[in-house]
Amino acid sequence: MPDTNRGKQYSFDCFAVTKANRKAFDAAKIFAENADSGPLALFGGTATGKTHLLYAVKSTIKQNDPTLTVLLTTATEMQASLADILRSGDTAEQFRERYMQADVLLVDDIQELAGKEAIQNELILIFNSFYESGKRFMMTSSQKEAHRSMNDRLVIRGFWGDFAVITRAYIHAEFEQDQERNEKRAALLKESQQTYWDLLHDKEFSIESFKSYFKNVWSYFSQYIGLFDIDREDAKIICYLNRIDTVFHCKSLSSLEVWEQNACILFLKGLIYTLTSYDIIMYEKGFYGDGVLFIPLPHHAGTSDCLEITIDEFDEWFNRYCEGYKRTRTGKRISKIHWRLDS
Repeated sequence: MPDTNRGKQYSFDCFAVTKANRKAFDAAKIFAENADSGPLALFGGTATGKTHLLYAVKSTIKQNDPTLTVLLTTATEMQASLADILRSGDTAEQFRERYMQADVLLVDDIQELAGKEAIQNELILIFNSFYESGKRFMMTSSQKEAHRSMNDRLVIRGFWGDFAVITRAYIHAEFEQDQERNEKRAALLKESQQTYWDLLHDKEFSIESFKSYFKNVWSYFSQYIGLFDIDREDAKIICYLNRIDTVFHCKSLSSLEVWEQNACILFLKGLIYTLTSYDIIMYEKGFYGDGVLFIPLPHHAGTSDCLEITIDEFDEWFNRYCEGYKRTRTGKRISKIHWRLDS
């Protein structure tokens, strides 16, 4: 559960307050600014600003007291964490202890736990512990009706605190344009278009060109993209990544060796999935964390199920996989390959 900078642009100052969300805004601000605040729950439909307020709470608490550990997570992340802990042979108690290390716990979208009694019960125990120890906790949900497969104690009656409902959809306030980011994105979009066109028409295309483009995309997204700020222009780049991936899968490129093309496919898969996946178990250390790329590996790669690398390690790992695919292609017996950097 690394502390990341995702959502850092969402503050109370840039929240557009309306009649529909004023109570929620005021309640969230009071919760953030008072160390002795009781529990708080925010309810509202999609795009009503609940998550914006959750991040604003986190930022405000950290600004007021940097020594506090403020954990912002989602119900889906917690469910995945519990499953991962149980699979590894640990206990639910160890799962609860992990979250109890925080001074403030913020949980988004608990409606995702509807019908999942085991994790709901664990969340109730965690909230109980926070309440009894005088720690702050807050949650958001798109619904508050207990009959929607949500434990009644979790949603309202046993929550022991205040709640607010946002009744209308919320339109995010306009954020100040980042000129440097816009220029980098425009250049990357142009490079994406050219790369796709060259591959589609089998123009001269070197493996070094691919590696340079790959790292340019990686650098941009790891620098600017958090969990909620991919806009339409960013999505265009991801669309080109999917198109490029399709070309690699469907064409034998005369300018690349087969093993080079296979390595390109492997790393493109990791790049696209890291950018777009919500599977927290597999991609919890991707760009939404600290800029680490997650590569899901095929079983024939002779490794564990995944590889996590930094951008500085990309060339070395890419070359290793090229060599591995080349050995497979030429029919040579492959001895055990040491994939760890310290091997």
